[in-house]
Amino acid sequence: MKHRSSIPAWSWSVALAGWLLLWQSGHGQLPNPVLNTVAPAGGRAGSSLEITVKGSGLEGLRALRCTAPGVQFEPLGDGKFRATIPATTPPGLYDLRAVGQNGLSSARTFQISHRTEQHELEPNDALTMASAVVTGSVVNGVIAAGGDQDYFQFSATKGQRIVLECWAQRIDSTLHPVLELFDASGKQLVASRSHVGIDTVMDFQVPQDGRYVARVHDVVFSGSANHFYRLDIDHGPRVAVAVPAVIEAGKAASVRLLGWNLNDATSTGTEENQGASAALDQRVVEISAALAQSQWPLPLGFTAAQTGVEGFAYQLPGAHAPVLIGISDVPVIVSQSTNRSAQGSQPIEYPCEVTGQLSRGDERHWYRFNARRGEVLYFEGLGQRIGSPVDLAIGVLDADNQNVLFQCHDESRNVGGKTLPTSHHDPSGRWVVPADGQFLLIVRNLTGGARVDPRRVYRVSIRREEPRLDLAVIPHNGGPAGLNVHRGGRSMLDIVAFRRRGLTGSIRIAARGLPSGVSCPDVWLGPGMERGQVVVSADETAEPYIGALQLEGFEASGPPRPARGGVVVRGGTPNGWSRLTAELPLAVVGEAPLRITANGHEPRKHHLYGELSVRHSPGGILDVAVHVERRDPSHRADVQLIGVGVPGQIANQTVTIPANRDKGYLSFYLPPTLPVGKYTLGIQASTTIPTGEDKKTQPITVHSNAVNFEVHPPAFQVALDPYAPRAIKRGEVIQVKYTVRRINGFINKIHTELATARDVTSVGGLLCRGVTFVGQTESGVLQIVANSDAPLGAIPFLRCYAVGVVEDEAIYHGSCLLPLKVVE
Repeated sequence: MKHRSSIPAWSWSVALAGWLLLWQSGHGQLPNPVLNTVAPAGGRAGSSLEITVKGSGLEGLRALRCTAPGVQFEPLGDGKFRATIPATTPPGLYDLRAVGQNGLSSARTFQISHRTEQHELEPNDALTMASAVVTGSVVNGVIAAGGDQDYFQFSATKGQRIVLECWAQRIDSTLHPVLELFDASGKQLVASRSHVGIDTVMDFQVPQDGRYVARVHDVVFSGSANHFYRLDIDHGPRVAVAVPAVIEAGKAASVRLLGWNLNDATSTGTEENQGASAALDQRVVEISAALAQSQWPLPLGFTAAQTGVEGFAYQLPGAHAPVLIGISDVPVIVSQSTNRSAQGSQPIEYPCEVTGQLSRGDERHWYRFNARRGEVLYFEGLGQRIGSPVDLAIGVLDADNQNVLFQCHDESRNVGGKTLPTSHHDPSGRWVVPADGQFLLIVRNLTGGARVDPRRVYRVSIRREEPRLDLAVIPHNGGPAGLNVHRGGRSMLDIVAFRRRGLTGSIRIAARGLPSGVSCPDVWLGPGMERGQVVVSADETAEPYIGALQLEGFEASGPPRPARGGVVVRGGTPNGWSRLTAELPLAVVGEAPLRITANGHEPRKHHLYGELSVRHSPGGILDVAVHVERRDPSHRADVQLIGVGVPGQIANQTVTIPANRDKGYLSFYLPPTLPVGKYTLGIQASTTIPTGEDKKTQPITVHSNAVNFEVHPPAFQVALDPYAPRAIKRGEVIQVKYTVRRINGFINKIHTELATARDVTSVGGLLCRGVTFVGQTESGVLQIVANSDAPLGAIPFLRCYAVGVVEDEAIYHGSCLLPLKVVE
């Protein structure tokens, strides 16, 4: 009997520890494992099938890890596996990753269905060569080359409602599908009409018994191994949308499911459905209070912009896939058919969520509410982020419908950057109520057109200024990757914070449930910061491990919020392409060839006040000592340092540690406008390492541990005279004027010296006598002497350094950088 490499979604079999230990550091820097394709990209629950995975960095491929419950994988060799899917596995979209000697790969989507699975049979690139398939099936195919097009023929009976749906973007494919339907003679009957993102859905009412042919190709006729797809040709139940789109948490509710072949006598009985070009069926289901709870992960596809969308996946028995039903922690008010004008506006009380359907292109929903002057209200619409084909507009008017007082705006900011794009077209905004009274809320669709579409559902949240935090994390390297930590090394994650409803303070990020030998210290996103980094480190003695990293975010006014994982789907795209993942897997594998350790709290030796612990304030300098540990100490190379995750108001810095040294400093000026609070940054190091016995080298980039620092209110601020000298000759004496202005009630003595990150008074061949400020003195002069053998060139991070003294103890610290160069 062959060994079956079962990898549950939430744990790791220790049986694989042995082969992970075989991969050692002699191989140099470990490559990044990337999973490119999974063929086929899905399977039927209750079946067994052979799949093939391909990618890069997949040496020593041993197992697959899938978030679908109960799925088992038996390795067959050469990238092939036997997948066994239990009949109890819910249909939906799941993450699949490869596991090899380099650790965990990036993720690909693996879809579980309840339909017959079929596979494209070549040649099928002409109408006369169409592959025969049956309705009620899923066809797995690929547009393998430019100009390729796939034809499939099936038989259908008059009166049947056949839905053809092409899954491409939603399963991580580069295909932009075009779907067409022909009769047996080649006459085109239907072209792609409805879209889910760029994927296509076609609703076809069979006019007569006969044979029909579907054609799939790329919109620009491109093709590759990455242009794979799954084509549903279905006559069974299919759910398109749930109405209402959101229900209140913990409360039972009736929900109408709209879709096709739902076999309900009330299929076309609603006003929202009437007039549609192809009316949707409907079925009413009862959601119990126990089911009405937010869940995660869900067997659904989520983009980074959907971080924070709460809900659960409802599976109608016999339907092809689950549907999202939103969950709200405030009362939900469903739009009434009488609220189509300002005169018929529907009364609401906030906090609440209103939800409805903007089926007709010119439809407007009106609500009215009372508010008091000075109240701060937050409005947030959800349309695009819940998969609705609607472009929402939200506005507030006075009670007489005469003046527009406020309009929400789309979230065009991309706080996640290229690796985790977060911008979307859903509007939101903050409004301060100008006076006591009654106001009108209008919700409408900007791009409705003449077509009636019952799928145009929306949600609008109206809440007070109660901060809310949501988090998403993704590997730092900017491309498809897993989180793999080498023993004795570190890996970095980018974290994106969605600050909602007035959240401005510092945010603490913490890990929990880490295995032995793995650490992930808390980090801070300072006031107003939306991006930062988390660093995971593995000790030299850490055991090989594969599991999941769990991160939580904490802010002052709310409960901890779990972070959702993310993955870059494809690298090199102009606008970035990533999505959320069900988990954030973590692997400990191999050995790190290089490790850097950063310390932002190294004590400073002062000739007057002894060993000092620096207290950071706006107008001061954060000095980070960086120590380099090389696994091969015989190989020496320069190490270039730069800050990572540096708060936006702080200027980044670079420095090079010479090859003959193992320690250096990187210093960051904290501007006077920097808000007080807790912050975190990291250090990135670039150098070379030997690759083997031939001593050839290859470049490597590694990251330090996280450097946390707290910024306190300043006691004084140091400023350099704008006309201060910028150069000094060997043997020369110069005078540098500066000011020290006391603030925040500080009245004590201040002592100033010339300093660098490491030394005070005698620095880089320069000598300087310190100056003490007493009373109301605020200006001074540093007299600097350059030795005859002072090293030529700029002195890194030279500064005028001041300490504020309380009862003969140096408590407060402040500096300003002094850009000075030693010349001949």
